[in-house]
Amino acid sequence: MNTFLELSVINGLLTSILGTVIPGIVFIFIVRRMVIPGLKKQHERVGRLLFRVSAALLALLISLSYANEKVNYDKVVNSLEEEAALIANVMLKLRIHNTPLAEDVRHGIMEYVQFTIDDGFEDVVHNPYLSKMWGTMVRLNTFARELDESTSKHRLLKESIIIDINQITTTLQVRFYSTKFRLPYLTYILAFGLVIVWSFFAVYRFDTIAVVFISLYNTFIAVLMYFVVMLGNPMMGPLKITPESFMTLREMGIDRLPF
Repeated sequence: MNTFLELSVINGLLTSILGTVIPGIVFIFIVRRMVIPGLKKQHERVGRLLFRVSAALLALLISLSYANEKVNYDKVVNSLEEEAALIANVMLKLRIHNTPLAEDVRHGIMEYVQFTIDDGFEDVVHNPYLSKMWGTMVRLNTFARELDESTSKHRLLKESIIIDINQITTTLQVRFYSTKFRLPYLTYILAFGLVIVWSFFAVYRFDTIAVVFISLYNTFIAVLMYFVVMLGNPMMGPLKITPESFMTLREMGIDRLPF
């Protein structure tokens, strides 16, 4: 499946469409050859009714699956945006803290931002808890607990900085949970439902127009299922999330605060 995820959107869609349309036509042809000797009018009426119901139900299930995966995809996107906001907040507090160790932590955070942009989450996908991104956060968490707290101002800033870094680590975990390939469980139900739809369609006369119509329906199903799989794997594939919010931090010059 990793090879499939590495395909471009166009190639991935073509692969999905061909992998659905061609087997569908072959399957319907085989089923029709098997049932046509005993096919009667009442069988055709029942088959056509069941085809319309099952085809509509299948489209509904895929639509619900798409909506669910889109919500999960947006959750990862939101966690990245939240992380960028937390980084901007902690960078400000570190500058206000204004101690040598606070400057070291601040530079470490900017290295983390830059590494995330350059790496594009590739290292995280292949080795989440052994990645440089995770190691950097562990190191920054340790340094933050060693910040000076000799004054009430420094003590309050230190507590707030530690809380922010802990929250950054939490948002990072959301991405870690999305790094492995995941095939939504509903996909298996959808594949089985598609076979049922093809079986019921076998009661129709299998001429050129019928082939075109069922191919169009299969194409629609294939496109939806492709995006369901892509959205279900937000850290991989052509639709994978990019660190745009981190790029915004760098472009805005968050590391060059004017005080």
